[in-house]
Amino acid sequence: MGLKEYINDLKRAVEIIGRYDKVVLLHHNDADGLSSAAIIIEALKRAGIDVENIPLERVHPMIISKVIKRYDDLILFADLGAGAAPVISKINSGKNDIIIIDHHHTLRISDPKIINLSTELYGITGDREISASGAAYLFAKVLNGENKDLAYLAVVGAIGDSHHRFGMLESVNRVILNEAMELNQVRVEKVNGREKYYLTVFGGNIDLDKFAKSITTLGAVGYLMNGPDIGIKTLLNGPDETYSATLERLNRIKRERFEKVIRILREEGLRKTKYLQWFHVHEMFKPMGVKVIGEFCMEIRNADFIDKNMYLAGFQDMPKEIPKLGRFEWNLVKVSFRLPSAIERRVLAGEMPGYNYIVPKAAQHVKGDIDACHGYACATTFEKGLEEEFVKYFDKYVEEFVRSRKGT
Repeated sequence: MGLKEYINDLKRAVEIIGRYDKVVLLHHNDADGLSSAAIIIEALKRAGIDVENIPLERVHPMIISKVIKRYDDLILFADLGAGAAPVISKINSGKNDIIIIDHHHTLRISDPKIINLSTELYGITGDREISASGAAYLFAKVLNGENKDLAYLAVVGAIGDSHHRFGMLESVNRVILNEAMELNQVRVEKVNGREKYYLTVFGGNIDLDKFAKSITTLGAVGYLMNGPDIGIKTLLNGPDETYSATLERLNRIKRERFEKVIRILREEGLRKTKYLQWFHVHEMFKPMGVKVIGEFCMEIRNADFIDKNMYLAGFQDMPKEIPKLGRFEWNLVKVSFRLPSAIERRVLAGEMPGYNYIVPKAAQHVKGDIDACHGYACATTFEKGLEEEFVKYFDKYVEEFVRSRKGT
């Protein structure tokens, strides 16, 4: 399996979409998810297909059930859904046609109503070779070759997912970058042996690291404040006064909340087991969405109060309100994981397990849902009050991996 087979299956998806006048698009709310949404919305709009988009932080069974019950249209998942494919199939029970365009770890399913187009099934890793927006861009080009002008959006998504963290974009990401450069949408500079990317499609030179981060801020910090739709509009039309004013307000909220929690962690420290260091912000990040707990973990992963040799996790209470879907009567927590630098090197070397190995196993014991999961970052949600039970099993499966490597 490879890129050729992936393109062939994208053609099958395009054939199915062509039967519909409307698509319901469920997508993640970070830079990669919003870039994926922007690509799909614009490509389908050009094809005369209406799109109703719903940004999501998590794919939870209650969310899937409400969407499937509400809509009879084709449902398209972007930058999420792959990890939850078996659950989606079970809840859907043959009702809707469903297409998943993703780059996360997944399981193969046999369901004639669902096409799971996670690149991981085709040997193209979503950890660094392709972003979800890269997969969405390939879909858009299969739909119509003239959609090549959307290449820059896939570059924004790849940068947002830190696929350049080893110095440069690689593999399929690289191919897409070259297409964006040919259209003078992106410029690349070499700085101290690493590549630096600039967005030129809107005029001027926009630092892509900063721009992608700003899109994630709109989608995550502003999740409950119309931020995702402002982010998609910005990606398609360029920064404007609404973007700037909203970003300034959201950054102020984010810094106030982050700095408060950093002070607490410096003073009180993190809770620790043999392998995991963790903390719980409860509702201290309100009114921000739960995507920000992962962003916060990323920000502090190499701070001086963090043990670089231990896994890192942060818990946050799930809000009961989901934009465009309404209220959910649940009592959930989300836990997000990131890798501090020293443990990241050991994971990449295969000495220690990645989160895609540990978290799904531990989550089973607390009935946690698994969707978007990489080796270097992952998340799950489950019933509040089961945090310590989950942590116990997290350590159990790390220990299991370590012992198996030692042959004991």
